[in-house]
Amino acid sequence: MKKTVIGIASSSVKYNGQESSILPISYCEAITKAGGIPVILAVAKQEMAEHWISICDGIILSGGEDIDPFSYHEEPHPKLEKTKLERDQFEISLVQEARKKKVPVLAICRGMHVLNVALGGTLLQDIESIVPNCIQHTQKASSETASHSVKINKNSLLFSILGLHAVRVNSFHHQAVNNLAPGIKVTARAFDGIIEAIEAMNMEENWLLGVQWHPEEMGDNFQMDRLFAEFIKACNQGK
Repeated sequence: MKKTVIGIASSSVKYNGQESSILPISYCEAITKAGGIPVILAVAKQEMAEHWISICDGIILSGGEDIDPFSYHEEPHPKLEKTKLERDQFEISLVQEARKKKVPVLAICRGMHVLNVALGGTLLQDIESIVPNCIQHTQKASSETASHSVKINKNSLLFSILGLHAVRVNSFHHQAVNNLAPGIKVTARAFDGIIEAIEAMNMEENWLLGVQWHPEEMGDNFQMDRLFAEFIKACNQGK
């Protein structure tokens, strides 16, 4: 059997005066460790999404910039940070095509926001400005360090993967899921109520899982390794 091909959405930056793709190597390492073949997807026109979905067995939506609130019909909050509408539109198209073709999607940090917006949900544009008594969600510690706890819903795929009612995670976000998209449910929250994981209500029909933290950065953590292993397993079943 051919190895599982996983497309990983990237961002873009100016490098030596040219627009260039950028993606932390940790995503590729996590997929390789789980037995897949990582392929970096450059930001592209929306129509390219259909072609990538036809090639890839699964998609990872990676972290990065804020999502332009135009994508969910809101005006920009004063604390909105850098956005890249072309990336938003491409990744939203990836989600929509993946859902049509039943290609599994693992959405990480910003990726979880994209997943929710692509299916009709909205975001909190800045947690500290909107949520009273929130905890720190943009940690100062290194990326492999867990900084806060999340409570996991027992009736979820995430619980079956991690086998834990609560887990400590790293955290690098100032935005969060607000109104859930149709067909999506919350599977984990921080202790201040911020949504930390979501998944499809019917995972057998559409394998869609989003986590707010960065499991690919958490080093030799066997629970986070299981998250990627389960994703690869779902991708193999869809071949």
